Amino acid sequence: MEKAAMKFLITGGAGFIGSHLTDFLLSCGHQVTVFDNLSWGKKEFIFHNLNNPRFKFVQLDLLAYKKILENLDSSTDTVFHLSANSDIMRGMDDPDIDFDNTLVATFNLLKAMKEKKVKKIFFTSGSGVYGNIGTKFAKENYGPLLPVSLYGATKLSAEALIASFVNLYDFQAWIVRPANIVGTRATHGVILDFIRQLQKHSTRLRILGDGKQYKSYLFIDDVLEAFYLIWQKGREKINLYNLSSESFIEVDTIAKIVISEMGLKKVKIIKTGGKGGWKGDVPIIKLDNTQIKRLGWKPKFNSDQAVRKTIKLLLIDAETSSA
Repeated sequence: MEKAAMKFLITGGAGFIGSHLTDFLLSCGHQVTVFDNLSWGKKEFIFHNLNNPRFKFVQLDLLAYKKILENLDSSTDTVFHLSANSDIMRGMDDPDIDFDNTLVATFNLLKAMKEKKVKKIFFTSGSGVYGNIGTKFAKENYGPLLPVSLYGATKLSAEALIASFVNLYDFQAWIVRPANIVGTRATHGVILDFIRQLQKHSTRLRILGDGKQYKSYLFIDDVLEAFYLIWQKGREKINLYNLSSESFIEVDTIAKIVISEMGLKKVKIIKTGGKGGWKGDVPIIKLDNTQIKRLGWKPKFNSDQAVRKTIKLLLIDAETSSA
């Protein structure tokens, strides 16, 4: 199913997932342009590609519609739209963050794509669109969709905008709802939070909620292969896929692994209490990934392995940066 060299645009391409996707697509022989305002992304994540003739970086905010129009190449084959507010907790304090950086940004991008006649978009949505449905496994056709965070609400709204452009302007879309993605270059998340806490105070660790939050974790390499497979094999006008490892791990267990990998003992665990870590957190998320398995995808790492590998790599990165 390998395709000939293509020209891709990645929004948020200097971020955690976007920079890895940039590396992956370049390694496949494709051309990649990255749009990123560097609010969450880091130029150091893409620095090694700056001299690659098949790579171009544009520091650009998707809220600046005219800038998108000026810089979007009409010969772009597919836009991988990863740009969004990735910190769910921040959205509770400042609702504009999600509205602007997920919903308005997506609308501006779609309008510019329409003007430039670029009609293929791959969108990373999130499991937050399902809301809090407890221990049920959510299939792609689950409903009603009632998000409990602004992150989930704006991701769902962006999905709806994309669907309307597919219908009205003959776009084709790939929409993926992934579980928690982990790996190197992470800029936030429970693993990084625990490591940073223990680097500052090695005898105590604060856990938001009751520690029983139960979720699936995906290692970044598995995610990239899934994205590429979905893009290659998805033939519908709208291709909607959950992405999960079908294995789960509790926050309490993640804390124990971090403590062990850091070689610490007698760490006092302090829990804030409550089922969710914060208002808008979904304590249990189970995604049914039957559809992606039918394409032939199978993760190399289960949740426990993905978490352990990420912790080891982040600790190595921390040692390297402090050396």
